[in-house]
Amino acid sequence: MIKLATLLSLCALALAGRAAADNDSGQEGGDCRSVGPAPVVEGLGVGDPAPRLRVGSWLKGEPIAGFEAGRVYVIEFWSTWCLPCEKSIPLLSSLQARHAERGVRVVGVSVFEDRACEVAPYVARQGERMSYTVAADSVLEGATSAQGAMVLSWLKPSGETSLPTAFLVDGSGTIVWIGDTHSLEAPLEQVLAGTWDLAQAKLEHQKRVRVRSLRATLNMQVREKQWQKVLETIEEMRALDPLSEARTAAWRFTALLNLGRDEEAWAYGRAALEGLLRDDALALNVIAWTVVDPRAPKRASRDLDFALAAAERATELTERRNAAILDTLAVVHFERGSVALAIATEEEAIALAAGAPWAAELRERLELFRRALRTPSDGRLASR
Repeated sequence: MIKLATLLSLCALALAGRAAADNDSGQEGGDCRSVGPAPVVEGLGVGDPAPRLRVGSWLKGEPIAGFEAGRVYVIEFWSTWCLPCEKSIPLLSSLQARHAERGVRVVGVSVFEDRACEVAPYVARQGERMSYTVAADSVLEGATSAQGAMVLSWLKPSGETSLPTAFLVDGSGTIVWIGDTHSLEAPLEQVLAGTWDLAQAKLEHQKRVRVRSLRATLNMQVREKQWQKVLETIEEMRALDPLSEARTAAWRFTALLNLGRDEEAWAYGRAALEGLLRDDALALNVIAWTVVDPRAPKRASRDLDFALAAAERATELTERRNAAILDTLAVVHFERGSVALAIATEEEAIALAAGAPWAAELRERLELFRRALRTPSDGRLASR
């Protein structure tokens, strides 16, 4: 079953170490060349000098040879497959336009790409929506995307494990803030105004790194189905960062349900659907799949109407363009007895998943649905 592993890889990225590529000046264009190895930085945080920009190619905007004194830089790490990254594009474009006269340069660096040669076409399709400098990480031939030069010199040593992540570099070339791109605007304004509290920013980033470490632990616990430990880790994360509740809500629901705390799970899930997770497609998909996962142990209760609401909201948020989410919706329809609708939805998912290594699983599921439609006497509800 690919569901859990796929969703975990989308929600968080494990960073691995190995020397990667270095490109001193960068090149225009979208080729997939790699150049000489770059050193691995040991430890990086707020208050440290910003490492060099060791990118493989400059895809948009004027290349940057080095950080200029007196100029503020936003270095954002993103990927073409990252839904939250796509949502950050308008914000970054707005900040670049608003603060260009004050010397601000916004740079988006694509990392963790399975198909690096597809980054340039993605940037081209964005057009003026992506109106800031864009580059791609430098990855040696034969290396993985987690071994790119920018990953090894910026992300890994800073303890950052998710996208989008932004680094704010001040006029002295010092990293003064690291965080989620969507929280960038206020720190940038304060740095430009000269009111930024660097000491407090250091403390906040140390806390953020600890929360990130706990998130990696949480992902391991979820994979190993250590549900009581999952709840304990979530509580520790929330004590450090109350905002982490939104990022762990789906796993809290999953843990509660797998621990047999059904009443608590359903109440928490419904509240999350209407509040914390209302606009989080991936988390809603986790919740819906938890309810209908055919390999899960038989549960004392299943709220299929709730699963449908979560799956439909996830599908709406992704505009029916995500194969995994459509597959979940198809399974929910099937479990509710809407077999014909399940078939149509699974066919949509298969079309989107063409070429994916897990597309065969979807085709097997589609055949199961079709057999059920031909022989509806297997105990399931009749097709609607």
